[in-house]
This record gives sequence, structure tokens and C-alpha cells, in this order.
Amino acid sequence: MKLEHSLGPDKIVKPVSALAMVPKTGAITRVGRQAYTVMMLIAREQGVEQEDSGMFTAPLNTVISGFDGTRGTSGELKRLLRSMVTHVVEWQSPSPGEINEWGACALLSEVRLFMKNGESWLSWAYPPSLREEMLSPLRYAQIRRSTIAKFRSHAGLALYEICARYKDNPSHVTSKQRWQWWLPVLTGKPLPDEIKTEFRFFNRDTIKPAVEEVNEVSELIVTALEFKVGRSVEFIQFEVRKKPETVATESHPIDLRDVARALQLGIDPEIAEDLFIRYGVIAFAKAVERLEARLNLPGTPVVSRHAYLKSLLSGKAIDTPTANSSRVGGQGDDVRIDTAAVSINAVEQRDQRIRERESERVKTVRAEIEALDEQSLHALLSDLKVQLKLRGMSQSVMQRLEDGKWQSALVMGELIRHYWKQTRGTEWMASEDPLPQVERIQQAGLF
Repeated sequence: MKLEHSLGPDKIVKPVSALAMVPKTGAITRVGRQAYTVMMLIAREQGVEQEDSGMFTAPLNTVISGFDGTRGTSGELKRLLRSMVTHVVEWQSPSPGEINEWGACALLSEVRLFMKNGESWLSWAYPPSLREEMLSPLRYAQIRRSTIAKFRSHAGLALYEICARYKDNPSHVTSKQRWQWWLPVLTGKPLPDEIKTEFRFFNRDTIKPAVEEVNEVSELIVTALEFKVGRSVEFIQFEVRKKPETVATESHPIDLRDVARALQLGIDPEIAEDLFIRYGVIAFAKAVERLEARLNLPGTPVVSRHAYLKSLLSGKAIDTPTANSSRVGGQGDDVRIDTAAVSINAVEQRDQRIRERESERVKTVRAEIEALDEQSLHALLSDLKVQLKLRGMSQSVMQRLEDGKWQSALVMGELIRHYWKQTRGTEWMASEDPLPQVERIQQAGLF
């Protein structure tokens, strides 16, 4: 059975009852959740069970490849498949009233692992009450197989699948639930009889990292909303927005200089990166240009640079310099000069030319990296890690590399430059910029 014949299109639908699963007798892991979704896709492709076994059947490697698993995933997945038969979960929808019946049962009713022609194969069957829901759901969330393969935590993956249910909802928010409801759903662990975890620790260790991962690797932008009763947070829901299409494909090292420039202007690093991801390359670059021009004008100072930048990105009307509006007033009066607009346009045109030329080069290099086999990619990342340590790279960047998040914007920028030097023998340079990008970023204090 070929992989492309087993998984179908990248965009898939998943039953709402399988989004907010609450484990009762055993933990649900990230790998187990990814594998379960891929197995569902294979079952749909096959349509019906095999006549001889009465079960769905596929090579184990097809399941692993379906979520871009590594060679070491095989042993872990075999253990997880057995636990899918023995561990009980409660099936529920993240929105009250979406499903008519509540139930508790195992993820699979039966599973078999066997060898066939020297290859590991897998057979599985669903409990009768779940079979139709898995194959032909009436209510579902639209998710992407390529996206679920990028997650490295169960909390991030579970949050992505739940939030995907609401990305086209007019309200753009999930159902409001008590934070204790989210605890087993996101952690994938059974809820203890007595909850000793405080919300602040759950928020720090689970919610915030999950939101960050969803925003980094998926096509969604998610924001956690807290609701207090008295002084304590009692309810949680999430606001869900879709990223602009350009953001998903444009994580280019050339664009990091705009983040660096924002830091030079006094923008907090986390805010700068979040706005860069949220609004996209072009919009962020233009907003930084306008903020810089505004700061260089005499007259009334900008009270909050963060608020000003956010206003530019959100399209709110603010005091932008305009051509043919030169005016000089007395002391303390607002002063506007038409040369600012001319300067902004010239810089924007130059930077746009650089982006367009280097965008094609970046796409080529990134495609080469993503086409590397597992062994070559591992060697490349190991070598990059050594080089970054020698350069004294910050712990935050090194941690992303350690966690396997090499597609992160900051890591990818360094990776592309490193790969370029290894394969081309030259440094990555901006064609109209006298400084290498790495120097510009370092000078801005990005790392």
C-alpha cells in the first residue's frame, strides 16, 4: 500500500467527539494522537474492513510516515497501540450540545501487529459506537495533516485541533469552560480525584507553551482569554484567527532584519516576533518603517511605541506624515515635513527589491533542506548546533533547536545561512546591504 494512496489530501476532517478526549485510565501522548488521526485517514481511504480479518490494515511505516515520525517512533508507537485497546477515554465535544450522546470506551477495540514479507504491519478495529463516527462524521473540525505532523507536544496538538473547529465560526472563540475542564484535555492525562494543581502553574506549564506552539507551527493564531470570579481565574476560552496565507509560506531569514529594526526602535522582542508572525512580512516591514519615520520627526513624542506599532498594523487612523503638508509651528507644536514620505517610499522600494530577489533564493534553499533525508538533516542540525554554541547563541534559540523546532523563524534563518555556506561556499549576503544579515541581527540584539 503506497503512502499517497492511504492518506488522501492534506486537509482532513476529524469528528468533534475526538477533539476533546478526556483520558480516564491512561495517558494520551502526542505520538498516539498523531497516529490515531493518520489511522483514521487510512480507514476512510479503505472504506471497509478487510474481508479475511474484519479489520483495517496498513504497513506500520505508512502510519509513522503519515505524521512524519522518525525511525525511533516505531517502538514507542507499538506500545501506544496496545494501550489504545486497554485505556478508556470519555468522548465529548468542545462545544456543549454538538453531540447527542456522551460515552466512554477505548480508542480501539482490537489491534494486531504482525510481520508480512519482512515488514511490520498493523491491523485495527474501532468499537461499534465509534466506527461510523470515525469514518463518516456528521460534525467535524477541518485540520491539516501536514500541520499535526509539526507538533512536538500533546497540549499544542490538542489545542490546535480544538481551535480549528472554530476558525470559521463568526464569534472566532471556543466554548468557555472551567480551567479544570481543559486540564486533562490538554495534558492528555487522567484527572485526579483531587486537583492539587493551581491555575497559575497550569497556565505557565501547559497553556502558554501550547498557545505558543500553535501560533508558531500552524495556520492559526490563538489567544487565551481568562475570566475571573472574584480574584481567581475560573473560566478559559480561546480566540481563534486564521493567519494570512503569506505567513504560512514566508519564514525567510531576510525578513528577520525587520524584527531586528523593531528591537532597535525599542520594541520588546516577544511582541516584535508575535506581530511579525501575526501580520506577515510585508505589513510588518511597512509598519516598522512608518514607526521609525514618526520617531525621527520633531514635535510631540510617541507615548507608547508598542501601541503605535500595533495601531499601524491594525489599520487604525493615526498621525502619519503626508506629502505636501510641511508645517512648522511654535515650541511644542506638531511639526510635519513632506521629505519624510519621500524617504519612506525610497527605503520601501529598495527593501522590496531586495526581498523579491532573495525570496526566490530562500525558497530554493529551504526546499533543498526540507528534501534532505533524515540522516543528512540530523547531521546538518548537529553541525549548526555546534556553530551556534561557539558563537554564544542565546539559550532561547538553542532550546528551540534542542526541542526539534528547527522550522522556527529564528532557527530557520540561521539554518538557511549555514546550509548556504556549506553548499555554496560563500556567506549569505543581501545584494544591496553592505552588512551581512547576521551582523545586522546581532547588532540589534535579536539573540
